[in-house]
Amino acid sequence: MKRKATFASLLAFFLLATSMATAASPALPTVGLAKDLIYFVMPDRYANGDRSNDSISGDIGFDPSEKAFFHGGDLKGLTGTCTSGDNGLARIKSLGFTAVWITPIVVQAPATSHGAGYHGYWGLDFLNVDPHLGTKDDLKAFMECAKKQHLKIILDVVTNHTGDVISYENQKAFIPAGQENAKSPSWLNDLTNYHNVGAMDKCWGDGSCLQIGDFYSLDDLATEKQAVYQGWADVYGKWIKDFGFSGFRVDTARHVDDNFFKNWSPLIQNSAQSAGISNFTIFGEVAINNVNDLMTYVRRNKLQTVLDFPFQKSATDFASGYSGAADLESLFLSDDLYTSATSDANNLVTFIGNHDMGRSAYIIESRKVQKANQLLPRTLLANALMYFSRGIPTVYYGDEVGMTGTGDGTDQLARQDMFSTQVGFWKSEARVGGKLIGNGDSFAVTATNPIAKYIKSLAALRSANPGLSNSQMQIRSTSGSLFVISKKDVKENREYVVAFNNSDKAQKAVVTTATSQGGWKVLLGSPIQVVKGEKITLTVPALSTVILKANKTIDLTSVKPGKLIVTEDDLTGFLEAKAALTTSDLLTVNFEAKMASGGGWQPLGVDTNAPYRVYIDPQDFLGQTLEIRATATNSKGKSYELSHATVSIPAS
Repeated sequence: MKRKATFASLLAFFLLATSMATAASPALPTVGLAKDLIYFVMPDRYANGDRSNDSISGDIGFDPSEKAFFHGGDLKGLTGTCTSGDNGLARIKSLGFTAVWITPIVVQAPATSHGAGYHGYWGLDFLNVDPHLGTKDDLKAFMECAKKQHLKIILDVVTNHTGDVISYENQKAFIPAGQENAKSPSWLNDLTNYHNVGAMDKCWGDGSCLQIGDFYSLDDLATEKQAVYQGWADVYGKWIKDFGFSGFRVDTARHVDDNFFKNWSPLIQNSAQSAGISNFTIFGEVAINNVNDLMTYVRRNKLQTVLDFPFQKSATDFASGYSGAADLESLFLSDDLYTSATSDANNLVTFIGNHDMGRSAYIIESRKVQKANQLLPRTLLANALMYFSRGIPTVYYGDEVGMTGTGDGTDQLARQDMFSTQVGFWKSEARVGGKLIGNGDSFAVTATNPIAKYIKSLAALRSANPGLSNSQMQIRSTSGSLFVISKKDVKENREYVVAFNNSDKAQKAVVTTATSQGGWKVLLGSPIQVVKGEKITLTVPALSTVILKANKTIDLTSVKPGKLIVTEDDLTGFLEAKAALTTSDLLTVNFEAKMASGGGWQPLGVDTNAPYRVYIDPQDFLGQTLEIRATATNSKGKSYELSHATVSIPAS
């Protein structure tokens, strides 16, 4: 049965006169990291700055020859000397990154014969730094160096679970003798703060096992309890106040209760504000490839933003040649599902490889059988797509020097050492753009690896050209293997054309732009271009990215406004409010609603990529009759108000 019958939609259309006044474009909901480039690093695997903390007395966690144990990297190694030419934070800065995301640094559960918590996700003492990684003084020095290098630091935090302490006997949970005070702070030792219903795949509790079950045997917290979400707010708020982090990445964010972020995030933001951090960013790991499902964690669960798993899949599929431009178009058209008064797809944190799924080059190679000599250009293509489309790009450490993987390439097999490794098979793993590492270290080959050089050049282009840096984006052409977009920065008002070709042959497309005068400057690649007014016949070489920048500001700004139509979206149950507009310009369209029961106009969201639309969550307006309006603003600041629409939403 179609759900459209659930809405009594009374649509009244009337075209208003075009306003000749100029208007400022409405502000987008932008997170603090929106313009940043993130380097994601596991401190234990980066650099060993203090060998005295490698082996901790009474702990068997250090074994640099085995992939499942601590290898010696630490905060001192990651900090380095903080001077130009050094391999620590100064190296990361030199590659063009502006933010560093580090895996959790809290004290881990004791190692077993099977492995150790070198990765940081088995925390027991959440108030202190794991001694394998250093001390709080080392962390302070690290943060001071980051400030000197103008780098923001993002801390990986865990709220869903702790390290494994709780045991079960006949489905009854208990804390083993001698471990009653194993965790810190003390509320983590209270058995009633946990669900205690067994593993996610076979839990015996009431509710979703995904949310109440133990994640790989790790003790699952009852995050719906005030003692838990307030406790976590106190713990992580203190880390912000003491050290000045700019953001949190929240591990296993899919597995907390639906209201956790509504309860916890405001408390964290308050702590950040009190520490003088005005735009603290919280992004979560929600490992879902379906946009319709992923967006609910932002729109309904109120997680500020998320890692963009759908982008990861689409980008690697495209770069490998497994899919074409139409699939990228489908991905980016679904961005409107994130658009609301408080969220936007530009805030999504994009990536092409990570510590769980595997490294970018390994994933690209696995997508499709291809010639060996194509892996490097395809890897470069994926990075360019990430750097120049929307979102906040994240590069996983080691990908910049062509690390790949062995076996299925995931999890422990994607966590190689940057320093000279003692893991035998890592010495002989293939490197994209370089030779086998052998007994060498990856710092020595950074300057010569083509991936590192390429992403450094991409970062420089973003820095010099604001329109390329997570700015307004419009899809222009999706012809076969060629995906073409236009971008602009509102203040600069200059159009950029960016084209990505995933074919091993040159591809041609005719692109209509909003710029008809002055010609174009090539910023990247070697395209063939024939320009006639606003139309560019563009030939893009095989497996490459090209960028053109208009020499003059946008001049084709005319807009023909049509109707505002509201219908129900069958897949999500949300209302789609779509503004019919005909233009070559890159518009900003502001959607608002007013309830018949009273009150003024409320923001629904701002869309900057045609087709111009927002999706309205009916749960936000149950039992209300809404009047909806849309106002388009062109590149010259001229506004056009479209017809209004009225829709009634049932009470349940």
